[in-house]
Amino acid sequence: SRARLASSACRASTQPPPPATSGAWLGAGAPADDEKQRESKLEQWLTSHGVYLAATSGWGQAPHPLGIATQTKDSDLQDSGRGLLATRGVRQGDPLFRIPEEVCMTRARAVQELGADVIRPELGEHESIALLLMRERHRGDASFWAPYIGVLPKSTDEVKASWAWSDAELNMLKGSPALNEAREFQKRIAASYDELAAPGGAIERMVASGAAPADALDKQAFDWAMAVLFSRAINMREMDALVLAPYADLLNHSPASNAIFEAEKPFMSDTHEIVCYADRQYGKMEQVYLSYGKRSNQELLLLYGFVIDRNPFDEVVLSVSLEESAPRYAEQAEFLRLRRRRPSLSFPLRVDRFPDELIQFTRFACMDDADGDLALADYTRPVSRRNEEAARAAVVGACEAALAAYPRTLAEDRALLADKGARSLLGERGYMAMRLCMNEKAILERAIRAVGALAWA
Repeated sequence: SRARLASSACRASTQPPPPATSGAWLGAGAPADDEKQRESKLEQWLTSHGVYLAATSGWGQAPHPLGIATQTKDSDLQDSGRGLLATRGVRQGDPLFRIPEEVCMTRARAVQELGADVIRPELGEHESIALLLMRERHRGDASFWAPYIGVLPKSTDEVKASWAWSDAELNMLKGSPALNEAREFQKRIAASYDELAAPGGAIERMVASGAAPADALDKQAFDWAMAVLFSRAINMREMDALVLAPYADLLNHSPASNAIFEAEKPFMSDTHEIVCYADRQYGKMEQVYLSYGKRSNQELLLLYGFVIDRNPFDEVVLSVSLEESAPRYAEQAEFLRLRRRRPSLSFPLRVDRFPDELIQFTRFACMDDADGDLALADYTRPVSRRNEEAARAAVVGACEAALAAYPRTLAEDRALLADKGARSLLGERGYMAMRLCMNEKAILERAIRAVGALAWA
């Protein structure tokens, strides 16, 4: 998106990032018996393949410190699905689990299971593992991964990722860049499927090989598999691979967590284990978290299906550009070219910080002949009264233009949520969409206040 500084018009967009710091962990209501049975089968299957989940010490093994909770809540008291709880005290640095590569889904395993003629070298990791997921779900109890697939979301609706929302649901994001981002993502998913389903493509080869019937590999099944992958798969640098790691993917996200996955090779082994170490001390029955990365609410909703009200990495990106009709445009564009900078730049706004580079760029962009040499000006402070007024007006105008794109103001959103029946009327996705938009509006409003607070000298 572009911003014309002369007219102070700017569009905002969020960059891509999940829930919660520690707090209430157990959702309302007792877990359904069938869900507990599925979790028990998963634990038994993992144990049979070398994952130590016993609550007591074994030979050279400390008691396993975690247990599965069917329903959890994040620090915003929003449902966060399954999670892992500390069943005893956990110390910082303690290993939480070790998941052998044998039970993981990777592209290499897809080649092994489906054959090199189906999973050809040009096929991407997501698509390769998606085909394996679809085949294994079709196989039901005969699948090696049946206990794992049994605890995965049953549909894209359960994942709640915004790229899988309907048009009517996406319209609830009106004004937010998250709307266009989700639609573009939908197009990319559709294009990926079309390539797989083309004559002579991987799906046709897979059906011909007898690996799975065509109706198990339709677009709905592909969307489900991709939703699972984008919300659960992890990029393991040590393995140079995308990995679906059963049990490990039950860890929920907290922006406050520093814990990450690592891939380690046990002594005398050629394969890896997926390991996670506790980033801090956890008390008994406290939910244990992982970091999915420094992700904004836009990316969290797009890929994972949730937003965080107090997300320190949430951001709105203002893209601003030089005005081609400005009197010094040619000189300014050449000045930037020589420094390998483009005449259009993007700046992230966050709730706890205002980027100094944004006001510095607008000061540069608003230079006129009276402001002197472009190379000699100090853009870290006001260049002149006229220049400063123009620069500040450009930033404020950009933020106001972004705010005007939303159908309601932040104050109107807050008044709506004050109505006790509003949330039920909005529905779960409408409520998530409102929270995402409210956080973006708060960032934009704070940026306007930050501009007003800048020193004039």
